[in-house]
Order: sequence, then C-alpha cells, then structure tokens
Amino acid sequence: MRLATIVVAGFAVSVVGVLVGAWWAPFTVGLVIGIVERKPRLAIPLGAGIGLAAWLLPLGSAQLHYGLGAAARSLAEIMGFGKQGAIPVVLTLMVGVLLGLCGAWLGSAGRKVIAPTT
Repeated sequence: MRLATIVVAGFAVSVVGVLVGAWWAPFTVGLVIGIVERKPRLAIPLGAGIGLAAWLLPLGSAQLHYGLGAAARSLAEIMGFGKQGAIPVVLTLMVGVLLGLCGAWLGSAGRKVIAPTT
C-alpha cells in the first residue's frame, strides 16, 4: 500500500512538474522511489515508467490540442531523418524514460552505499 501511494503521488508530481517546465521532475521522483523502495528490481522500472508517463501525457495532450506532426517532421528533417516525424517524438520520450530510470538507479545505489544490507 505504501509503494502504491508513493507511485501515484510520484506520478502526479512528475506530470505536474513537467507541465510547469520542471523537465527534470521525473529524475527527482525516481530518486525518491529508489531511496524508498528496498528492491532495485522494482524501483528502477517504476522510475522509468513514471518518467515515460510524465513526458508522454503532456506530449500527447499537445498533439491532441495543436497537432505536432509538422513540427516533428521539420525537426526530423533538421536531424537528418527525412520526413520521419516519429523519430524526434521517440527520442523525446526516451529523455523522460532515462530521467526516471537514472534517478531510481541513483537512489537505489545510494541506499545500498549508505545502509548496506547484512
């Protein structure tokens, strides 16, 4: 029950953080999850999932309201991928995944260093 509460609160905090411009919020939430959850096998995927969701929801909302196709295709052209607009979108979502994953990993590793298991 405690973990579920932390995940829901972390999800809400990271989504709101990304919406207000704190793009690094999934890292902080992942860090807290990594510190609180004793099992890194659970904490790291949770951090990555929260990071993905925190960047996916605002991006999906922007797509529904404004349509990001032209901007994504233009960015793909600049990056040298032709007119494949999905590539910049996937790379953007990977940023969220990596932020949450790295935060959870760092929290889990720091927890093991500070309080090693016997």
